[in-house]
Amino acid sequence: MRQSGAAMLKYVFGRVVQAFIVVVIVSVVVFLLMHLVPGDVVTVLAGPDPEPAVVAALRAKLGLDDPLPVQYFRWAFAALQGDLGTSPYIGRPVTELIARRLPATLELAIAAIIIASVFGILVGVIAALRQGSWVDTLITTANSFILSIPNFWFGIVGIIVFAVWLGWLPSGGRKLFSDDPIKAMQYLLLPAIALALDSIAMIARLVRASVLDELSRDYVTVARAKGVQASRLMRLHISRNAAIPVLTVLGLRFGQMLGGAVLIESVFNWPGLGRLTIEAIRSRDIVLVQGTLMYFVIIYMAINLLIDLSYGWFNPRIRASTGGAV
Repeated sequence: MRQSGAAMLKYVFGRVVQAFIVVVIVSVVVFLLMHLVPGDVVTVLAGPDPEPAVVAALRAKLGLDDPLPVQYFRWAFAALQGDLGTSPYIGRPVTELIARRLPATLELAIAAIIIASVFGILVGVIAALRQGSWVDTLITTANSFILSIPNFWFGIVGIIVFAVWLGWLPSGGRKLFSDDPIKAMQYLLLPAIALALDSIAMIARLVRASVLDELSRDYVTVARAKGVQASRLMRLHISRNAAIPVLTVLGLRFGQMLGGAVLIESVFNWPGLGRLTIEAIRSRDIVLVQGTLMYFVIIYMAINLLIDLSYGWFNPRIRASTGGAV
């Protein structure tokens, strides 16, 4: 028992260390890329045709005259303490700006992952149970089409059809559920569906493959020979075994939705972190861009770590390969 607990702690510690190393490497890459891009926030703050003395004073005030290694370690040391710096363009702490926009991004990502889970699993099961039929062919073709088109294109088409032509839904913006739940749902529906579409196709494809794999196993053949009802077999055995890879993908897709809704938020004028990142890039606010990108990286790595650990927990073969570590 003690050996199992020690092995588990060792495994978790190793995964956390790996995640931390990846975050550090990505932070260096992000920092260097932001500083290698031509121009900086000084060109925005100083205005057109600024005096050289004004530019020099601003660069010195913002610490941009220091060598890049000095700037990086100063920023990284502060970030470890929860301080991502202050936006020189907006004049507010980056953590405060992220905290203001985070609820909108979470709301959109949660709605999208719920839609993707429900419809992706349902469609995948239907395709597996109707293997080789016209229904399966139609679903497979639709999945390939959806995966070949970027999400923002579906968002634009959705605005044209449901907001402009039909007038059923608003074309953009956000309403709070605390103010008007019905209005909030109307504003949320189009961007959530647009963000969820490729996840629906991916999950449906994975569910179809997982269910077909389980249906071909010997225990299913034996259970059918014994007269076990198909619905009971699907509910108690096939669905549980097929859910393991699906849970993994759901977690990873949720992490991608939190960090990958930039274009969707821009298309629908959704006031989330993705739109904040675009605004920061336009104003060359390097400090804010670094902060939002690092948030995306840390959130994605944290979710990836949790999914990795939970995958080992749900899968007995992985538990055995790690010596009972998870």
